[in-house]
Amino acid sequence: MMDGRGKEMNPFPLPRYIQLYPTNRCNQSCDFCFNDKTAPACDMSPQDALNLLDILCNLGIHDLDIMGGEPFLLPWMPSFLHAAMKEHIMVNISTNGSVPDVFGEFRGTSPGRINIGISLEGSAANAHNLLTRSDNYEKAISSIISLVSLGLNPIVKTVVCRSNMEDIQRIIDLLIDLGVNRYYLIQMDLFSRKPHDRMNAPGFVEFRRFCDAMIERNSWMEINRVNASCFEKDTLPKGVRCAGGVRKLSVMPDGSVYPCNLFQRMSEFNLGNIFSDDFTVIWDHPALSFFRKSEHNQCGEVCENHQNCTGGCPAHGFFHSRGIIMNDIRCLQVRN
Repeated sequence: MMDGRGKEMNPFPLPRYIQLYPTNRCNQSCDFCFNDKTAPACDMSPQDALNLLDILCNLGIHDLDIMGGEPFLLPWMPSFLHAAMKEHIMVNISTNGSVPDVFGEFRGTSPGRINIGISLEGSAANAHNLLTRSDNYEKAISSIISLVSLGLNPIVKTVVCRSNMEDIQRIIDLLIDLGVNRYYLIQMDLFSRKPHDRMNAPGFVEFRRFCDAMIERNSWMEINRVNASCFEKDTLPKGVRCAGGVRKLSVMPDGSVYPCNLFQRMSEFNLGNIFSDDFTVIWDHPALSFFRKSEHNQCGEVCENHQNCTGGCPAHGFFHSRGIIMNDIRCLQVRN
């Protein structure tokens, strides 16, 4: 197999999708955000974004997951999404819904060509705005209503933390009233050393139990649990550590590539640049060997999920302990 420049590809299977972070700018400041808030503001240029589409098409990668920052702060984002769909790339984009007027540009678009996810962290303005440190609740609701009216079947997403767990059922009730059919409960990342943030992050087992209860209680609605692949090895190819560097790569605004966006603050895992390096160089990077081989769970802790886990998220272990095989700090949350 050849890459986009005619180079022979590494025999390891290509990633299924690319996570794109076209900007790290955001008009919210959520405590649970996984982005590096100390990084300087950076936007991808519209031409680089189109160049990325060419690279994906040449590689035969047809799934693009767009996150941020807030991607709709970029005025060229709607036209870029239409360009991606024209190339038969399946687009998934996550937004905080703070730019509701933009969705009219997708009128007539088939819901099978794009998934638009809206973040909603509370069932009322005071709760949502407190957690996001913004005044965007009404805009998020307006965005959800707009997408439902356009027939685009939005996905509403909530990051589950101890600050909003008691509010989740009220969010579900609200979404049902708004005509939403799909709801995702997301495991909170913990890239903070503040004691308050640590206490706010449920451990994985606690998170899983909570989600299972919500799914059982609301069987008439499609509710999905979203967590690091490392906690569910049955969802991964046999013998790999996690989805990063295996099923996905993450591309940052400047084109730098990481196994997963959670490594964006860790220079040791910078694999190169998608615009200046051959994809073979990126895909052959020695740092990826760790992600592609996992003989057993090296976590020394004992919990009910141990047999179905590859050791928790390595980015969390590296961030908090500077060791890639160290425990995910969230694994210990149920004990502390």
